Amino acid sequence: MISGDSSEYEFFDEAIQLLKNPIGVSVEIGVRRGMGTKCIIDAYRKYHPHISLKHLGIDPYGNILYRTSDGDKGGRLDYTNTMKQEALLAIIKEYPEFNFVNLEDSEFFKRYADGYPIYDFEKKLLTQYETVHFDGPHNTESVMNEVNFFLDRRPKQCVYIFDDIDTHDIDKIGEHLIWNGFKQFKKGNRKAVFINES
Repeated sequence: MISGDSSEYEFFDEAIQLLKNPIGVSVEIGVRRGMGTKCIIDAYRKYHPHISLKHLGIDPYGNILYRTSDGDKGGRLDYTNTMKQEALLAIIKEYPEFNFVNLEDSEFFKRYADGYPIYDFEKKLLTQYETVHFDGPHNTESVMNEVNFFLDRRPKQCVYIFDDIDTHDIDKIGEHLIWNGFKQFKKGNRKAVFINES
């Protein structure tokens, strides 16, 4: 069953509605039980039904060490391979747009810096990402590394959605985004949304 452990899920809907000419490529770092993925894909289906969305869900699972905040040195939570199996079965059943990438964010960046291949009647290389949900490691350094990777791979319009913003320095990240042409669209208790149009 798809479920989540956060709040303010309506932010996905509001952010994705803003896309005027979507290219149809979204990413979630940190899939867990799939609620972020569900919200992203549902919003594309609702507001951009003509788009053939390719959604990447990046998550290593495996119960590896995980940092939940700047002050956390790392621990093991419940992100097990059993959770992975349960989540994937639930997501794939309802969302063919979903493409699972069983890697840490840093491993994805190393291996797919030149693009991520998708196979659907033909090979397509994804090199730009317009919707990114940052919900993986929750320390500022990791989130900033993620932001910098996607900044170099942004299309003319994009939305960045950050989760658990009380666990890292969202103000520092926000300043960096604003310096790079973004505007803050919305900020709540758990999530923040930044948009860019160039």
